[in-house]
Amino acid sequence: MPNSRKINPVPAGVAEDAAELAGTIPDIESLKVEWHQFLDAVARADHSVLSAHLSSCEPVSCTGRGVFTVSCCRKFSYEELLPELPALQKELAAFYRLPLNLRLVYDAEKDACTKEKTVFTLFEELSRSNGVVQFIIREFGGELVY
Repeated sequence: MPNSRKINPVPAGVAEDAAELAGTIPDIESLKVEWHQFLDAVARADHSVLSAHLSSCEPVSCTGRGVFTVSCCRKFSYEELLPELPALQKELAAFYRLPLNLRLVYDAEKDACTKEKTVFTLFEELSRSNGVVQFIIREFGGELVY
């Protein structure tokens, strides 16, 4: 199975030695606590579209070198955020007041799980599992007209 994650490269300027940042980078749990406040700050900075795309993403890791990895579960959001990476990088560093470097990752497996079902898919599922829908189909010849 091909790798389902697309990863952008480590941004330029990332510390080569973890000792350069020793003690300054908090763990991922600490950064996650303020993630929604960061999204609000991005929205207030006239980047409401970027904030909306970021809301479908979640922080997943932060290395000792300050690489803050955010996983996007929607390909469209990932593709829209990628060209805006330098602006988001500045917002991130300013908000957290830390030398963090943003890395976006697309998670195709999660994307497949979060896709909305179509009306036809829902009808098919209900026609197999719901007694009322089965009765309507059997007794009245009900079918989906959309």
